[in-house]
Amino acid sequence: MAASQTDDKPLASPLAPVAPLVQRVSRYVLDQALAGGYENGSHLTEAELASRLGISRTPVRAALRVLHERALLAHTPNRGYTLVADRQALAKARREMPEDEEKTLYYRLLRDRLAGKLPTRVNELELAQAYAVPRPLLRTVLTTLLQDGVLRGRHYQRWEFTETLDSVESERESYRFRLTVECAGLREPGFKVDLQRLRACRERQQGLLAQASRYSWMDFFEANAQFHELLASASGNRFFLDAVQQQNRLRRMSDLSDYPLVNIDLLHKSCHEHLEILDAVERGDLEAAAGHMRRHLSRASDLVEQRVTGVLGD
Repeated sequence: MAASQTDDKPLASPLAPVAPLVQRVSRYVLDQALAGGYENGSHLTEAELASRLGISRTPVRAALRVLHERALLAHTPNRGYTLVADRQALAKARREMPEDEEKTLYYRLLRDRLAGKLPTRVNELELAQAYAVPRPLLRTVLTTLLQDGVLRGRHYQRWEFTETLDSVESERESYRFRLTVECAGLREPGFKVDLQRLRACRERQQGLLAQASRYSWMDFFEANAQFHELLASASGNRFFLDAVQQQNRLRRMSDLSDYPLVNIDLLHKSCHEHLEILDAVERGDLEAAAGHMRRHLSRASDLVEQRVTGVLGD
């Protein structure tokens, strides 16, 4: 089926009645395709998607069937599914998808905590009542926040938020501190980087540029943390590494709440800057690496100011 036909044909049944996990898989496929992770003609398999998402094949199979019914995928018996839709059809399908209730609640909780609307310790029953959401949905979101390092579990349906940068001034102080520490770490006399780890870090940054979309917020955060901790570790000074690890812990909540608001081009620019620093380190030009790091962190600090003035986003 030609890609151009997808806009002329009436679409099959909408995705709204589909189970939430099936919707989530469908969104993932569309997001990856729109970000260039899947090209027209790419072969999609249940096994690969199930492995990548860490779920069983059953919801993956259902999601592929839904996307096939919407003429976005072609299906060949015994061979699986192939992406056949053009970018316009993919974007249209993505816009028509229902909101992800889990993601919406996830970010409401993050932003309310950062705004001081939620205390450090919260009660599951009280949260369900305050946000008017079913307990199973809330428990799923709280478990995700626990896995993401934003919450700590407590007994009797009580949860505790981890420490974070909870004000604009604390974020400013954090960046001033990092500008001092991370640039100095690159100038430490015992600096020596593990080239195997450096190259693995580079491949991860390149992978984000090639495949990740703005919806891969956790991938961006983890890759960013890995990059900064790699260089701090290479300084040979345990106190530099301890400081950077602490900053990554503190930044987790505020960064995760910001990523969906940031233009994907800014996230990709950050990856390019990381690669520039890694290249300088591999060449042994640590002074150039420190200069690149200063510009990189200064630009990130400027984004905090843009958010304060309300100009962050698309």
